[in-house]
Amino acid sequence: MQLDLAELIGIVAGAIGSFAFAPQALKIIRDKSAEDVSTVTYVMVCVGAVLWLIYGLMRGSPAIIFWNFVAAALAGSVLVLKVRLRGRPTP
Repeated sequence: MQLDLAELIGIVAGAIGSFAFAPQALKIIRDKSAEDVSTVTYVMVCVGAVLWLIYGLMRGSPAIIFWNFVAAALAGSVLVLKVRLRGRPTP
């Protein structure tokens, strides 16, 4: 299987864009606080990633499908952490 330049760029861009949410999730876990995280922003990111995932499925693009699944999972984990930590005092 030969990988063309456009697909390679898509894979690299997807990795960078998807893992951009990892530092926020790790910070929330480390600090045990999600007080300063915008719920609206992460809801929008999750919805956008899911819509891109659907688009990727409709177009049959592995890079779009995979990386938007990862982005939705990471952004979704930030939302779950925000909800789980809501109301807890900041350490």
